[in-house]
Amino acid sequence: MDEADDILEQNQMDDEVEEDDEDDFKDVEERADEDEEDENDEEDDENDEDDDDDDDDDDDDDDDENEDDDDENENDDDDDDDDENDDDNDENDDNDDNDDDENNDKEENTERTVEDADDADVEMEDGEDEDDQKKDMSAIKLTKTEKLRNYYSTMFCNAKLAGSYSISPTVAIPIQTHVNAITMSKGLNYMFLGGSDGYIRKYDFKNSMDGKASLTLIQKHSLPESMDYAGITLSYWENEIPQKKSTVKLTKNNKEYEPLVSPVYSLEVQSESMYILSGLNNGGITMQGVRYSEGSIAHYFKTPGSHQQTVNLLKLNNDETTFLSGSWDKKLLEWDLRTGKIINDFQGVLSTPSSLEMRPLYSTVEISEMVENLKNSSAETENRSTKGADEDDDMDSLFGDDDEAADKSTLKDDKTNDAEMNVDINENIKEQSLDATKANDSLLEISKTTLKRVYDPDIFMTSSLNGNVDIWDRRISSGVALTIKRGEATPPWCLSATWSADGDHIYAGRRNACVEEFDIKMPSKPINTLKLPSISGSVSCVRAMPNNRHILCGSQDNIRLFDTKIATDTSGSKGRKYFSIVPGHHGGMISDIYIDPSCRFMISASGNRGWQGTTTDYALLYEIDLQ
Repeated sequence: MDEADDILEQNQMDDEVEEDDEDDFKDVEERADEDEEDENDEEDDENDEDDDDDDDDDDDDDDDENEDDDDENENDDDDDDDDENDDDNDENDDNDDNDDDENNDKEENTERTVEDADDADVEMEDGEDEDDQKKDMSAIKLTKTEKLRNYYSTMFCNAKLAGSYSISPTVAIPIQTHVNAITMSKGLNYMFLGGSDGYIRKYDFKNSMDGKASLTLIQKHSLPESMDYAGITLSYWENEIPQKKSTVKLTKNNKEYEPLVSPVYSLEVQSESMYILSGLNNGGITMQGVRYSEGSIAHYFKTPGSHQQTVNLLKLNNDETTFLSGSWDKKLLEWDLRTGKIINDFQGVLSTPSSLEMRPLYSTVEISEMVENLKNSSAETENRSTKGADEDDDMDSLFGDDDEAADKSTLKDDKTNDAEMNVDINENIKEQSLDATKANDSLLEISKTTLKRVYDPDIFMTSSLNGNVDIWDRRISSGVALTIKRGEATPPWCLSATWSADGDHIYAGRRNACVEEFDIKMPSKPINTLKLPSISGSVSCVRAMPNNRHILCGSQDNIRLFDTKIATDTSGSKGRKYFSIVPGHHGGMISDIYIDPSCRFMISASGNRGWQGTTTDYALLYEIDLQ
């Protein structure tokens, strides 16, 4: 419609210009006719003057004067007429100029209107683009989970850059039993504790930290002053062992049965609280409902080749499709949640596993390369021992046969080496491309779906009661990838071990009140030893902080925050303080320490996990401030 209107306006303007041109032509023709009439009048006057001169030669001078006067008057009249005609011509010229100016003005106005219309169209397009952008922005609104993930990511990055941490307890949960396991749902909504009394307890973590419930005076008696709040219990249920109908004991009314309850030594909850995995003391693993049919058993993981004793370790993978389990029967298994079957049976477990940790992302050490280097170094030492006999052999050929054979063998070796080099280069290129794609797929350390830390899906570590630390590769279940053995002076007891934040070091808690630091590049012996006071007792739990500098060590008396750089700095002064005591815990064995993905909260529980030690009958909740 706009283009049609523009065409009509242009046609009207062309018609007006043609009419103005016709008027100009008419004015020119009229002026030409007037000029011809004036010339004819002048010729008639001249003829009359000649006739008068011939006929009236004898007239008086007065007549001549009168005639001259008349001629002068006529000439004056003619001049006046010419002047008037000139004035008329000037006026017509002015009118023509004005008409031309008006036409030019009209053309300029039309051009301006066209330009204004174009500008208006551009502005309309810009306005439409802005509206589209606003619509797109409104359509890209972040969901609640995405906002939480962005918040967790920023908080985790800040925690990695922190110089130190200040940890203060705020909530105490009195529990008259050994608490052996802690697990947390997505977004820190629900906290689950497993105790030796055979019950799984569910708590409201957020409202507990907000101070919706207070401790009584008796409960606060032996606690620090900063602890005023109590935990809010939502529900609890038995950790039941499934039974056959033939073995079920009914009550007196024959309508109910007595459940067979197992102590809780391991727990792992799904991020959306759809189910929770719990280990049993008969070697089975139950999947229990949480959000729907709370406490009811949905599936029972028990096969002929599975665990036969207490399951004390459980760990879900990043996608929550498989999980790892460890038991007192020295078995380490991987289960598929979709089929309920065992997909990996790791061989080579020599002692009871006491802890299990997945390796953090972006580690600079490849376990497979380390194993190959260790094998090559051992082979080199064997070759050196056999070189002496070869060097003493003086029976060389006098005719150079050995040299020719050596030349042929070197040529063959060169060809084989070239082929191997080409294969190695191609394999390295493939590995680099796979590593690049893997890095691009896992750039973020907080999962988009579970809001938990993203770990290496293949490499994990277990500590054992014999004091060794084993590193495993899920892709190779035939044996241990790398074993870090304890030293000769180290007692055979390791209840906990953890990775450093960068995944290049391992911290192992020992029974003789110390923590040993191992470098994976040199795993033969510890590079550092963090010593606690001798009265602290055995180190039962170790956790690393995100800044790759501090670690938490839980022992019989306290929880300590160690600064590993100051503790291992030999050039500094001797009076520097390299650890601080976290208030709250005292006089019991630490069974587990949980640090949330944002590094804002911490949870500690006290229990002996079925082994040796006492409990404080408390689970404590802490707030972490960055410094």
